[in-house]
Amino acid sequence: MAEGIAVKSAQRTIAALEFFAETHRPAGVAEMARHLGAPLSSTSVLLAGLARLGYLEQDPIDRRYRPTLRVMLLGGWLQDQLLGESSLLRLMNDLRARTGMTVLIGLQRQAAVQYILTLRRPGVTEQEKMRAGMLRPITRAAVGKALLMLKPEEEVERLLRRANAEEPDPARRVVPAAFLADLRASLARGWTESDGSMVTGQSVLAMPLPHLPGQPPLAIGLGATCEALAERREELVARLREVCGLLEVARS
Repeated sequence: MAEGIAVKSAQRTIAALEFFAETHRPAGVAEMARHLGAPLSSTSVLLAGLARLGYLEQDPIDRRYRPTLRVMLLGGWLQDQLLGESSLLRLMNDLRARTGMTVLIGLQRQAAVQYILTLRRPGVTEQEKMRAGMLRPITRAAVGKALLMLKPEEEVERLLRRANAEEPDPARRVVPAAFLADLRASLARGWTESDGSMVTGQSVLAMPLPHLPGQPPLAIGLGATCEALAERREELVARLREVCGLLEVARS
């Protein structure tokens, strides 16, 4: 039981920090409690504890919490080790600013893709909202399919069987032969697209990121409406290739 309590506390701590990463603004105890689905009392203790450790600070007037630079410094050594003077977050923010699209980075979690970075585009609707930590089927999400582009077909086939076994809706199960044919076409051109297969009317254009030492395979995507992506597909592919090229240079 003690172990379960510790795991829940850790999950809430990470979820609280990810809230600030997604919203870019301070939050009070009541709002954070609603976000975490936790009691006010335990949320208050959690935020106060993080403030005592130096990860958050509380405004003395409105009593809301905001993260300190200590949160950023936790991963600073990774930025330096992987990218030198470059900043992955800076590149992603620049990509969002230049395209006006939602920016996603994800990694594989068994038969799913998990987003580890989500920078939502301005004016995004509630239906389109994606958050860091969210899991999507690897066979339907474009970022997931981009990760499958890195794998041999034998491994892809095993994942397809698992994904189909875990999919409760028969209509959403993939046909292996058709999926593999589409994956080969994606591999030949260097990118893939969801085109409404994940959320009706919404699409993500994605491609694998260059391998970063010490990190699992990652893929990047740009999300918007199907119409917006179709109109600017060539430009967006070029933007993603540019980012991949910058990361390749930085890694070298």
